[in-house]
Amino acid sequence: MTASEIDQLAAFTASLTLSDLPDSVIDRANLVIADTIGCIIGGVDTPEVTRLADRLAVSNPGPGTILGRNNGVVPAFAGMVNGIGGTVLELDEGHKRAAGHPAIHIIPAMFATAEQSGTKLEGESVIAGLVAGYEVAVRIGEASQPLANGYHPHGVWGIVGAVAGVARALGLDEESTREAISMAPNHAQHTHFEAATSGRTVRNTYAGMVVPATVAVVEQAQAGFTGLADGINLHLDRTTENGLGPIESGSLGDQWTIEEGYFKFHAACRYTHPAIDAIDRLEDDGIDLSTAISQITVETYPTAASLNETRPTNPLSARFSLPFAISTRIHHGHAGKSAFEASALIENVYEIAERVQVEATDEFAQAVPDSRGARVTVELTDGTRASVTIPHARGGAERPLTHEELRQKFDALVTPVLGEQVAVNLWRTSQRFPETDAVELLRLTRDR
Repeated sequence: MTASEIDQLAAFTASLTLSDLPDSVIDRANLVIADTIGCIIGGVDTPEVTRLADRLAVSNPGPGTILGRNNGVVPAFAGMVNGIGGTVLELDEGHKRAAGHPAIHIIPAMFATAEQSGTKLEGESVIAGLVAGYEVAVRIGEASQPLANGYHPHGVWGIVGAVAGVARALGLDEESTREAISMAPNHAQHTHFEAATSGRTVRNTYAGMVVPATVAVVEQAQAGFTGLADGINLHLDRTTENGLGPIESGSLGDQWTIEEGYFKFHAACRYTHPAIDAIDRLEDDGIDLSTAISQITVETYPTAASLNETRPTNPLSARFSLPFAISTRIHHGHAGKSAFEASALIENVYEIAERVQVEATDEFAQAVPDSRGARVTVELTDGTRASVTIPHARGGAERPLTHEELRQKFDALVTPVLGEQVAVNLWRTSQRFPETDAVELLRLTRDR
């Protein structure tokens, strides 16, 4: 990463207009907004996020909307809770080459900005901000691969995209945008993946903590604070295994990476999804997994194979356990939100998980990053043996979810919290950018 590359990021971000965007990009941005809103509302309804929202409503009241709740808090803290809520279920949108989740860093920060005093974000600004932030985030994420050993992607490079998105949404000029982007990685977190696998829920705060930092950085840039000329490289280089690589800035405005992202259908780490999909396929093929299982063997790539805990102790560690993800899918018939709640951590599910053997193979390791797949072989006690290979999990460009499937996911997350009619109105409004605006959308999430 060089100063000239930061110049290109800033020029692209500050100059991007709605007329620059193909209709397909605008449509995709609307789906990303809707999906992210659904994930946030479904996650804010979980116990620890609800307790945090309740505390902030007392200690830091304000005009900021925590999606799905009526009591307001300071906008930056509302955005923090929304970012936490959007990641706690492991259902938020992501991008495979960046190996992370751009949207959940950007959208809560833009919502927080929209509710700050004197700020109004029209629909055009929301779409342009999201797309600009996403394109910047993905390119920084790709340049950061692989991250240094132990790092979790949330909270590391996502802040650069969040700052770019908010800067564009507010209409900052190129110079201020450049300084904001240069300062942003100074606030990268030193996250740790072990928090996820061990069930330490600090991991769920990573993306949310980006929001207050993003709001602060943009305010500082507007006030005239400046960043290091090569700030992205100097701050982020240490978070990577081999040093920060070059950014594909030449493709800005031609290649729209937001169209390459994936939507998640299973409420677990993306690394587990090919194996869960394989269970779906086996049942579709007529394999009766309700009969006694002798053994399940999963062949996959090394990072996925490392998620091999058979008795996770809480919902977070369950979402990062490949054996548990398979077993809860078999036991409950799905791998949605409820399949990973505390009530799902039961002996019957653990017993199946303990029959799951996970191994990394060269076949799947060499296919990364273009393919992050798995092969699942099931052996039943009656002698039945069946195997399915899934090169690409559902939800990505190779196997996209339909519009109706995304709507069903949204309804399943929003309706239990806000009711059917609000869910209908919220979905419809979230598909109307740039005709609607951010504040109108946020208001609907408070209606009960």
